[in-house]
Amino acid sequence: MLGSNVEENQEIIKRIYDEGHYIANHGYTHSYSSIYMSPESVLDEFNRCNDAVKQAIGVPKYNSHLFRFPGGLVGGKYGEIKSKANELLKQNDIMSVDWNVLTGDAETNNLSVDFEIQRLQETIKNKNSAVILMHDAYAKKVTVESLPKIISYLREQGYEFKNFYDIIK
Repeated sequence: MLGSNVEENQEIIKRIYDEGHYIANHGYTHSYSSIYMSPESVLDEFNRCNDAVKQAIGVPKYNSHLFRFPGGLVGGKYGEIKSKANELLKQNDIMSVDWNVLTGDAETNNLSVDFEIQRLQETIKNKNSAVILMHDAYAKKVTVESLPKIISYLREQGYEFKNFYDIIK
């Protein structure tokens, strides 16, 4: 979750948490230039988002211990800062996770359900486990429409859905 979205949708976040879903941290702003000013600014983004989640779910000691770097962990313009930030996060008992499968919803806003499913099928080949990059922004409503078909396809392929609570114990 983005902390800024958490603050705007506290009731939904509480419901998500109460239904047993894992709420991981994607920073607060998603503004690369401020997030990646320094490794410490990445940790600040994590903490600010974590505080927003604590407030929304009413659990003062909540900590996801899980961060997904905006734009991904590896490479890019901020690659060196990301690498150092990842070490700083580890020192603070925070692990990072990145996606390894795409639906294509990060590539464009003008998608179809068929495109997203095809993109998923192309990028999931030969993977024993999958973390799928999907977005919940207003412009990504096709992703919501694709989800039932994606879930059905993955189950047909033998994938199981697991919660990060079960994975990172």
